Formats: sequence, C-alpha cells, structure tokens
Amino acid sequence: MDQLILRRAVDEEFAVTGADTPPWPDPHPDGEVRDAEYSRCLDPGKYRILAARAEAWMRALTRLELGRAEPVADPVAIWRREPGVTVGGAVRVRPVRAGAVPLVFGFSAIDQVPKTVLVLGAGDPAVALETAPDCGCDACADGSASLLEMVDDTVLAVVTGSFVHVDAGRGGEIVGVGDSWSARDWDADRPSVEEALAAARAGRSPHAVVRGSAWG
Repeated sequence: MDQLILRRAVDEEFAVTGADTPPWPDPHPDGEVRDAEYSRCLDPGKYRILAARAEAWMRALTRLELGRAEPVADPVAIWRREPGVTVGGAVRVRPVRAGAVPLVFGFSAIDQVPKTVLVLGAGDPAVALETAPDCGCDACADGSASLLEMVDDTVLAVVTGSFVHVDAGRGGEIVGVGDSWSARDWDADRPSVEEALAAARAGRSPHAVVRGSAWG
C-alpha cells in the first residue's frame, strides 16, 4: 500500500466533504484560557469537520478498493465496551483483504448538534481507539489541525495494521497507534505498557487483543 497515494486520495475527497466545514486556528495561541470557557461551547458545529474527514476516509478507501463502507443498524451494540459517549450513528468499513480488521466511524453529539463527536474503532465487535474531541468545551479547544491529524494517524494505523488494542479487564486497556500509545487504568502490578504491547504484537498476551494485518 502506497501511503502517499492513500493520503492524496483522502485530501481529494476532503476537498468535497469538508467544503462546508472550514478549519479553525488555535484560539489560545498564548496559552491563556478564561474561566468562563470551561463551561461552554459557543460553536459546537465547528466539530463537524471531524465527520467530514471521516467521510473523506470512507470515500478514499472505497475508491481505492481497499474496503467497503456499510451503515451500522445498531450503533450502540457494535462495541465490545461502551466507548464513553452515546453513539447515535456509525459506519463500518470492511477491508477487502483477509486478515485485516474492520474500521468503525461512530458519531455522537455536543449540545445535541449531531456528528460533532467522532469515535474511531476497530474490530467486530469494535473497540474504541480514539474519541475526538476529548472535551468539547472552549477552554480545551486547540484548533482543528491537531484533531484532523489524530483522525488521520488513527485511521492509518488501522489500515496499515500498526495498531493494537489490549483489554485487561477491570477497565484496564492500552491503545497502541504506530509508535505512540495511551493507557487507562493500567495497574502497577501488571507488566509495563511497553512490555504489554510487545507481548500483544507477538501474539503472546494473556489479555484480549485486537490487531490485524494491513489492508493492502
């Protein structure tokens, strides 16, 4: 798979899907945040740019014949573990290549504005890899560029087979995306995150693992 060709296809599709969802700069370039910003989101609609980017990825993967997109009939039931937000709609992209795992785009709302939260998942049932934005308040907003970069990096990790999800139960989980990772409730009595990821990628983890091969 030529990643340059894939990224170019996504950008071409995004020129169409993102035509009505303009990017925005970091509103806090000097790092100064006002107290009132923590309890409000004056323009939740700006986050629809995430759904536009997701749509661009769906179209690009379909156009390059790497996967097939299908609406999910029950967007709540597809998750192995509830992702932390109420998913009101979802699209699953099934890879054409055997051994690869499906990619899931789930959508939720900020202040009842639809498709302003994006949950990226993988597998069937799906595990949540990333949710954006982490917080929709104006204080936490740092511009659209970082959000779109996160979407691209996460989707690309699934498509290239470089992601891994480790579920140790009791809330403990690790998400590895390329060379980076995030962990939640990973107890100190367990092996280090790095050791747990290495074991998962080597196929010797004692925990539930979701990972797959490249799509092409």
